[in-house]
Amino acid sequence: MIAANFHHVTRRYGIGETAVAAVSDVSADIVSGRFTVLSGPSGSGKTTMLNLLGAIDHPTSGSVVVAGQRLETLRGNALSDFRARHIGFVFQAFNLIPVLSAYENVEYPLTLLGVSKERRHADVLDLLDAVGVAQHAHRKPGELSGGQQQRVAIARALASRPALVLADEPTANLDSATGAAIIALMREIQRSRATSFVFSSHDPQLLESADDVIHIRDGRVVSVERNVSPEVVL
Repeated sequence: MIAANFHHVTRRYGIGETAVAAVSDVSADIVSGRFTVLSGPSGSGKTTMLNLLGAIDHPTSGSVVVAGQRLETLRGNALSDFRARHIGFVFQAFNLIPVLSAYENVEYPLTLLGVSKERRHADVLDLLDAVGVAQHAHRKPGELSGGQQQRVAIARALASRPALVLADEPTANLDSATGAAIIALMREIQRSRATSFVFSSHDPQLLESADDVIHIRDGRVVSVERNVSPEVVL
């Protein structure tokens, strides 16, 4: 099954003769339940592709489809609601709300979705336990290490039980040992919850852990490596 895909997607910035194509005529499939890495040097277009998948940005031409929905057909509240329910984000800078505790950061997206207090409480505790920071539930981000903040960010990304989780250079601000632990954690979540993870990264540790690697250079997909296993249905 396909979790998301790009169909002849181009994204240009600027107008007229000065316009620059960050990605150009990209077509690629993201297979469901897989650990996919968008890989390439700085400026290759991988972060732009991630932003397009997350509907943070929109294509100049072509179509981006997530969970069967063409993102360019959504606007305003419909787009915000779709993003909140179907897509989780893990940012390299963590992007936790500094005045909220770890518990409250994970609870916040569930509050926006109107989930009951009882269900929120159970889900948040389960998520914090799953990522190994339940004992720090009442600490604020400034009281946590980088690795602990990233674990809270992962829990927050999973709060709405999205089919697709996007992570932009999730190990960039972590030392190698902590980065390896975070990769192992996300890998375990991907396997146990059948969640589709898509990363933008050139971290060798992530590349070695990937099921699929989409290589990008100068805004174009130059090759795709798929580690096909019996469980994968294309």
